[in-house]
Amino acid sequence: MGYANLVELLEDIQLVYSKVEDLIKKVCSKKGEEHNECRQIVKEIKPKVEVFKKQEKDLTKYMLRTLHTDRLTAMGQMAAAISHELRNPLSGIKVAAEYLMRKLKDQPDTLDIVVNIHNEVIFANNIIANILEHARISKPSLEPASIKKVIEEAILTIGQQGSFNNIQIKENISGGLPILHLDMVQMKQVFMNLFINAAEAMIGGGTLKIEAYQEKDKIIIKITDTGSGIEKSHLVKIFEPFFSTKVKGIGLGLAISKEIVENHNGELSIDSKLGKGTVCTIVLPLPEKEEKEEKEEK
Repeated sequence: MGYANLVELLEDIQLVYSKVEDLIKKVCSKKGEEHNECRQIVKEIKPKVEVFKKQEKDLTKYMLRTLHTDRLTAMGQMAAAISHELRNPLSGIKVAAEYLMRKLKDQPDTLDIVVNIHNEVIFANNIIANILEHARISKPSLEPASIKKVIEEAILTIGQQGSFNNIQIKENISGGLPILHLDMVQMKQVFMNLFINAAEAMIGGGTLKIEAYQEKDKIIIKITDTGSGIEKSHLVKIFEPFFSTKVKGIGLGLAISKEIVENHNGELSIDSKLGKGTVCTIVLPLPEKEEKEEKEEK
């Protein structure tokens, strides 16, 4: 059963629960001696339905996460194996192209073709390097860290890229957020992936809004862009490995980002409207009570 099928199954089960709850309300609202027995049965069933409903949600959430992790691991291993096999012939083509580039300096028309071959080999090698990097998802090395610092480091790293030239970045990060237990390198990778996706969706410019605030025992980070948005039919597939709507995308950025966030016991979700933009939401839990006394400096 695929990821999309499980999501559809969850929606169907929730619809059944809704119908059962409607039936319970109708039975309980009826009066008369003949309905006393029905009301007694409903009274016994109702708490069991509520318990089962919670268990079903927890189980479905676990199944979806396990499916995503197993699928990502299997496809990552397969991609890594294929990538290793591709590197040798690509290296041979690259060496041959470089030799021909030296020999064909006096033949510009032919040289242009060889240079193009050389550039495409470099591009292919970069894709392979990217796949190999993403195929290795290590467990997070947790340490006390400021989420504000991680976000700002990610902004500083990607802010110099050409795709951000016409994009206004607006930060709204609450002061005094609790220190979290994070793998700073991995979480920085997540934010960079989401920022770059946002920038690439805002062709010609736009606004990237980054918010972070505390809500009860969680830290909420929202990343909002004014880009082209995502089609509804694509949203259920957006976290699947190797699914991409980009011409030169490999479809691992969001899949890896989701895995990293979930390895931090958090959640990553995406809401989007075609032609209006996209909102990515990360929810991270606060450390245990005795560990969260230290506050980051304002």
